Amino acid sequence: MNTPLLQTKFYIPVTRSNPADGLRTSFVPRLRLIERLNQGLVGKLTLISAPAGFGKTTLVSHWLDQVNLPVAWLSLDKYDSDLARFLRYLIAALQTIQPAVGTETLALLQSSPIPPHHTLLTLLINDLTAIENKSILVLDDYHLLDTDTIDQALTYFVDNLPPTLHLVITSRTDPNLPLARLRANRQMSELRSADLRFTPTEAAQFLTQMTGLTLSPAEVEALDRRTEGWIAGLQMAALSLGQRESQAVAQFVEAFSGSHHYIMDYLVDEVLQQQSAETQTFLLYTSILNRLCGPLCEALLQGVEARDVDRATAPISDGPNAQEILANLEQANLFINPIDHQRRWYRYHPLFADLLRYRLQLTYPHQLPQLHLSASQWYEQTGLTDLAVQHALAAQDFDRVAALVEQVASAMIQRSELTILLTWLDLVPDEAIQVRPLLGLYYSWGLFLSGQIKAAATRLQAIETQLETDGTLKSSEAQAHAAAMRAYLMRETGDLASTISLSQQALAYLPKQDTLLEAMVALNLAIAHYLQGEFEPAAQQLTHIIATGQTAQLMANTLAAIFLNAQLLRAQGNLQQALRLCQEGLALVARYGWHNFPAVGFLYVVLGDLYREQNALTPAAEYLHKGIALGQTGGHPHILIAGYVWLAWLHQTQGDVNGSQEAIRAALQIEQQYAVSRFWPLPSAECYQARLWIAQGDLTAANRWVQAQRWSRADTPIAYLDEAAYLTLARLQIAEENFESAEASLRRLSQAAVAAKRNGSLIEILILQAITFTARKRSREALSALMQALDLAEPEAFVRIFLDEGRPMIDLLRQAVAQGVHTTYTLPLLNALGEATTAAQPLVEPLSEREMEVLRRVAAGYSNKEIAEELIVTISTVKRHISNIYGKLEAGSRTQAVVKARELKLL
Repeated sequence: MNTPLLQTKFYIPVTRSNPADGLRTSFVPRLRLIERLNQGLVGKLTLISAPAGFGKTTLVSHWLDQVNLPVAWLSLDKYDSDLARFLRYLIAALQTIQPAVGTETLALLQSSPIPPHHTLLTLLINDLTAIENKSILVLDDYHLLDTDTIDQALTYFVDNLPPTLHLVITSRTDPNLPLARLRANRQMSELRSADLRFTPTEAAQFLTQMTGLTLSPAEVEALDRRTEGWIAGLQMAALSLGQRESQAVAQFVEAFSGSHHYIMDYLVDEVLQQQSAETQTFLLYTSILNRLCGPLCEALLQGVEARDVDRATAPISDGPNAQEILANLEQANLFINPIDHQRRWYRYHPLFADLLRYRLQLTYPHQLPQLHLSASQWYEQTGLTDLAVQHALAAQDFDRVAALVEQVASAMIQRSELTILLTWLDLVPDEAIQVRPLLGLYYSWGLFLSGQIKAAATRLQAIETQLETDGTLKSSEAQAHAAAMRAYLMRETGDLASTISLSQQALAYLPKQDTLLEAMVALNLAIAHYLQGEFEPAAQQLTHIIATGQTAQLMANTLAAIFLNAQLLRAQGNLQQALRLCQEGLALVARYGWHNFPAVGFLYVVLGDLYREQNALTPAAEYLHKGIALGQTGGHPHILIAGYVWLAWLHQTQGDVNGSQEAIRAALQIEQQYAVSRFWPLPSAECYQARLWIAQGDLTAANRWVQAQRWSRADTPIAYLDEAAYLTLARLQIAEENFESAEASLRRLSQAAVAAKRNGSLIEILILQAITFTARKRSREALSALMQALDLAEPEAFVRIFLDEGRPMIDLLRQAVAQGVHTTYTLPLLNALGEATTAAQPLVEPLSEREMEVLRRVAAGYSNKEIAEELIVTISTVKRHISNIYGKLEAGSRTQAVVKARELKLL
């Protein structure tokens, strides 16, 4: 559900400068200010900062009438303080002058959590560079926003604005932007109250136009001096003067003094007393509205009349309709301005509205709830639910607030509008939420997704108890959300079995249309299965997520699923399938234009590590760095941890010890900063740091890590979640020449990997077993283990898993070559390890694989008969092979052949 945007926020207020419209004009040409605004277009920003009543908005709208440039206008209110909401309105405003801008940013705003502001705004600013002609963006009433997040976002926006877009801000107070820097760099022009005050000449012209009276220079000077050129004060004085006889003017001017607040307080009384009872009622009742139109005003007035709360006020229904009243108020210059050219929508001057609301509170406080309730009902009927919620809150009708928020909460969570959602729900008493368990669950989700895990768990617990004790509150949707929320919390604690069962419950209850929750539950279920080493059910969920999640709303889940599935396939030994999956992911990114989305970092970092495994180190580095950059822009700890861990190992591969240590420290810092749960499918930074210590010879540090771990009993199976730690332990045992313990550890690891068909894990285990057997002088077992590893690895083109073992692997691979085992695979591995394999067989005619088999047996002391029996050939065939070997090696006997073969590193 997409909550519609309030279109009147994009309307440029209509000016009153054209006498042909039949209205008495109060327009005073302010050429000096218009010229300054024109001059300011050369910079990035124009700031118009002054208290209420100085004509900021009116000046800008008059100026825009004259500049003949494309204009995007956004009238702000306090609810725009939510970054996601602010950016949606900002983009919609900009789309009035450039319809194509912001589409990628809007798509990113569908992700949860939303990326940092600089990621979002970078995309938007890149789009804005397509604007060829000078254009203007106006943010009106910026002082109503109250959040550092938007100040920071706007600072980034201003700093990087393309030269074709000029920003204008109107505000009662200075915004929290780097004004001093902008001013020093001549990138900002500004108008303040001293600039906006009417000069005596302007004041005289204004008063004459407003009143139709000819005031003496002394009277004009007195009013101008006492208001200090304050336009709102002069306008209110003019309204009061317009109803007086000429002889009363001097008396009024003489009595007119005091502060701005006192003047306005006094003049509102004066002006209201001059209006009919009907108009006074209309003004007071409709003052609760930020924007007014006839149907909305009538809904308010009819709502009050229907309740017959106070018949002392004059009824409205028997007079002109509300739209006519609005037009009459405009004609009377009564602090009301049209927003659109059709004059359907209006707004009161903010200062006048404040004073009217103050009067309403004093005079008819009992009417306020009904007025706000009527406004809420009208906005709900017109589909503007967020405004309906605001007026329901003002009416303190919390049952209505709860009902309205329940309708839009899911969409708000999808759009990451968590700040405003939690603000609303924090204001609602628990009693109103308790009768709506689904709303309480949305509240819990909002808390969880904003990082308030304990608060989310507490609220969920209360809802679960409530659903258990009161069956009337149960619904399949509520049960689905409760189970899904609890499943996420259980994974945080490491209870994976409960995570799986609860996720399955949630999927069973879930309404089909809730695709986002389904994807979230499916991913959580897949992660739990994966961490338990249950790859088949995990793969089923991941495949479903990837197949059905090709929308911007589900994009983050889809890319996380590719990240996880690629790791799963690699652990199974299916390296080529993992690479194909990532290539399909890249095609998906290209097709939908997701290149700059932070979640694409998931795809890049796992692809980088897959390339590293294939020894394609240049693309590996490129993808890892790209993924880390996206993880940084998105503030995504999981991407960053995986990226930095794998980058550390890449640096180690390249011999860059300092680089590897720096990268692993970055991963550890992020783990600590974000308190990342270990129950997420990530490479453990601590475990990889220990492995790096071992590779770099710091066994003391590695031992400290081992001592800090909790190891399972030797007679229990090793869980997949602990596999990496046990592999690291085995490596340390080998490095310390504790081969008996290493063999025991590897035996347990092998049993678990074989049982779960994790061939990728098994390749590494077999390699370490081969190294261990070699160290224990058990060459046959060593070669057997290596051959099994090669059997699994060659079809998938694993490379670094062998090369990373260094010198021990060189000796093992030589034996494999000598035995003629996978020579097309092992010789390139030796080459990559730096062996001069081109000199390993410098023969005019190399030995065939069968000749190598015969030679190995000759070296082992086999007789011709024994060789024939083992190779299942005739003795004459064996003799022929030996003759060929003699000729190729230029040897005259078995002994010479073996010696020459060893010199050539064939044995």
